[in-house]
Amino acid sequence: MKLSGFLLIAATLIAGNAAAESVEQWLLRMDHAVASISYTGTLISMGNNRVDTLRILHRVDDRGVRERIYALDGPAREVLRDRDQVTCLISGQASVVVNNPFPSQLLPRIPLEDILGPDSVYRIQAAGSGRVAGREARIIEILPTDRFRYGRRLWLDQSTAMLLRSVLFDAGGEVVETLSFVDIELGASISDQELLPELENPSRIARYQETGQNAAGVAASQTPSWIPEALPEGFRLTSVGRGGVADQAYEHLLFSDGLASFSIYIEPEGSGSISEQLETLGAMHIYTGSIDGRMITVVGEVPAPTVSMIGRHLRRLEYPVLRHLD
Repeated sequence: MKLSGFLLIAATLIAGNAAAESVEQWLLRMDHAVASISYTGTLISMGNNRVDTLRILHRVDDRGVRERIYALDGPAREVLRDRDQVTCLISGQASVVVNNPFPSQLLPRIPLEDILGPDSVYRIQAAGSGRVAGREARIIEILPTDRFRYGRRLWLDQSTAMLLRSVLFDAGGEVVETLSFVDIELGASISDQELLPELENPSRIARYQETGQNAAGVAASQTPSWIPEALPEGFRLTSVGRGGVADQAYEHLLFSDGLASFSIYIEPEGSGSISEQLETLGAMHIYTGSIDGRMITVVGEVPAPTVSMIGRHLRRLEYPVLRHLD
């Protein structure tokens, strides 16, 4: 057999093996790629009548992950990640970030133990193939089993399973947010200097304004004083925090299904009355209301009806009945 014929057969076998891989195997490969490959690239983030162009430098070495993300249009802003520490920087007024938020997480790692487990509230399926940033890709969908969370469509690089594009969509199939590479270099060599910020006299800011809470002052606790009367299936209370003193005391609850999450803040209402309102920041929704003289804020990258339902059905723990919604 001629060498060219052998190479053709080998290439056909490799392609056949890639095609035969299960959806679960593709997600496992993606998880490994996102955690282990250094890369640089340019991304487009679109959602809520907003388009942001971002440059990302992501380095993985024996010390962990370092990352620098900076905007190529709009207000000058950067996000620096050094292992578990995240710093957001902006030049000018911090309020600009509220109108031009960064995606909550670039190339998020998918919690496979939750998605693939027997109690998962999601199902996964293959959805064909496509091309992103000039690279062939396999498309995988993660579909929720109810209307209380978003679905995801993922484009994975055919060769490495690297995540190239991520789309969030609602129960009606309407696209809520898209994050996509327009160019990417896998295995890039990135120096320490390239990971340093370039903004002059930057301000350190939060990605979005919550309710004036100081996260560093939150004290860990396991017993909440407040709880939702009804909770979408799969969401579990994962963290309880308290802060402040006397009439300024507040409580923070974090719920997650492994992939989607939302936070609840309960704090003093103050002297003025609180009117119910709902804000949208890309795929994120923020509900504000009041119950029993307390201001309630629910923040999450979940559909608007989810945060509204949770905020309106919050009760003190003396009403301990907690049921899941069908």
